Amino acid sequence: MTFSLRSKLFILVLASIALAVVPVISFTYRDLRESNAELEREAFGNVIVLMEDNIGSRYLGHLTNKVMDVLLRKDQLRRYSQLARSAWQDVSALPGDARQRFIANWIERLGSFGVHMDIFDAQGAPRAGTPQLALLSARPNMTDFKGRPVGSLLSLAQLSPEGEFAVFDTLPGTPGPGRASEPLLVYFLPMPETDSVVVSAMLLSDIERQALYNEQQIIRSTQEKFQTLSLGKSGFIALVSGKGELLAHHGNPKGREVALIPPPALAEARERGRTETIADTGPAFGVAIFRAAYFKALDWYVVSAAPQAEIEAPTNALVRKLAFIALAAVLVSAAGTLLLTARLIAPLRALTGRAHALAETDFSAPDAETLTANGLPTSRSDEVGQLARAFTQMGRALARNVRALMDTTAVKERMQGELNAARDIQMGILPAPDAAPKQAGYAASALLEPAKEVGGDLYDFFIAPDGRQVVVIGDVSGKGVPAALFMSMAVTLCRYAVASGLASGAAMTRINAQLAANNPGCMFVTLLIGLFDPATGALEFANGGHCPPCVTGPDAEAPRELPGISGPLVGAMEDVEYETLHAVIAPGERCLLYTDGVTEAMNERLELFDLPRLMDVLHAHREDTPAGILRALHEATVAFRGAAEQSDDITMLCFTREAA
Repeated sequence: MTFSLRSKLFILVLASIALAVVPVISFTYRDLRESNAELEREAFGNVIVLMEDNIGSRYLGHLTNKVMDVLLRKDQLRRYSQLARSAWQDVSALPGDARQRFIANWIERLGSFGVHMDIFDAQGAPRAGTPQLALLSARPNMTDFKGRPVGSLLSLAQLSPEGEFAVFDTLPGTPGPGRASEPLLVYFLPMPETDSVVVSAMLLSDIERQALYNEQQIIRSTQEKFQTLSLGKSGFIALVSGKGELLAHHGNPKGREVALIPPPALAEARERGRTETIADTGPAFGVAIFRAAYFKALDWYVVSAAPQAEIEAPTNALVRKLAFIALAAVLVSAAGTLLLTARLIAPLRALTGRAHALAETDFSAPDAETLTANGLPTSRSDEVGQLARAFTQMGRALARNVRALMDTTAVKERMQGELNAARDIQMGILPAPDAAPKQAGYAASALLEPAKEVGGDLYDFFIAPDGRQVVVIGDVSGKGVPAALFMSMAVTLCRYAVASGLASGAAMTRINAQLAANNPGCMFVTLLIGLFDPATGALEFANGGHCPPCVTGPDAEAPRELPGISGPLVGAMEDVEYETLHAVIAPGERCLLYTDGVTEAMNERLELFDLPRLMDVLHAHREDTPAGILRALHEATVAFRGAAEQSDDITMLCFTREAA
């Protein structure tokens, strides 16, 4: 899909406004939501603290009253027991039956005050008193809440002189409805002088009833505190017992259903003291935030809940308001953008039409520079005017450049034609690669690949006046046309020097003198001239700074170089005498002459082909023809070079002395 510039500008403006507004609304919503949640947490914390203070203070008073009641009953039992001990001692002079009747009558009167009493002898048998306590001696293994058996508490040897208090469940068989599970406070006071123990007891049922009454007072007080709280429109707060009973409630009537409270929230509150949970209660209450606190002493929970939607309602309302304002801003900006783009697009369309017309403009015409500026808003001072003026300048420059390019192309075509002609002339000076003279026992081939249209490498093979085969190879310094001209001079001088019947060293001496005498460019050539007799294998050669020849045979021996340098580079210095060198080529051996463009061929990693690789290829094709050897070496250098550009001329010449 292709969008026009107007559409792109329109989309850009909308996107810019959206990028500015959306983060602001998003961050505002997030911050307000977090702030409301934090305020709710603080409000809940205040409610919990208020409830804790209210319930804690009342529970402390309830606990204090309960302790005081127990202490009062202990003091009463202690006094009654001491009084009974004194009375028993006072009537000790009476006969046994009379004494027991007196004490039994006295103890019976204590029953009206809710006190049970009896006197046990050293064997644990009751002497006088209520039948309820007589059951203690019948169950000596019964234990109190501390795990002490009755037998140890009735033993004078184990009982403390000040006496001991113990709490038992109501003794089985105790008369009275509803007392089967009521606790019984018992006091054991020793009477060593009579080998007896005074046992007095009192039920604690009235204390438990008072405790229940106090808890009800705490619940009523909590309900009154609940009424003073503001819980929002749909929230509620409830006091729930550990058994799941609703004790107090304020707010949404649905909060009276204890099953509405998530059990995990109560379990976590019991474990951690306080908790906050978000739960989905379904259609009844929706997604709500539940906060619970646990009061371990009373096994009560205070639970507060509010629908999440109600908590987030102010934030959502503000976000909707901001979104409405942002939408209005987008619409106003869009209208302004359409008007602005309408003014901007009109001159741009004119520029577009002129740009399309450039393809049909004849820039070679004399009035081409003025045609490109017609109808463009070049007088405007804004960016559109700057673009129009730049377009006009571009058209004028394009017209000038086209004419200059036409002139340059014509010159280049002439130069290319001249270079092609020079290449043809250069290659015409050198013999064809397969044009070596035919002779029994001798075969030769050459290969030349210049790096440019024309190069400075040379090779030659012909027959000397004495019948020997002449091989020549050289590498001129530099590239291009100067090197090609210097190469042609060197080839011509080589042919004349050898045709004069000179030895290879003397011929190179003459060539050096002639090149150095007329060399204003200070050019030189590495040159090797060889005279080979196929019948004897004798090779006479002169090496003027060139790469040494390589010789390989049909046997498994590695190729070898023909050592020796006859003198320095040819053409660089005058009055230089070059030495004639000698070697013997055995039947079946091949001799390779090459320029440094072979060993210095470079790949993309700037690695050189080098002499060891050349030797490996030469050895692998040691039984091949000269043309086959040159072809294998050329393919190896091309494969090694890869995508890298050829950096130097490549020239090779190979000849062989064939076996008889």
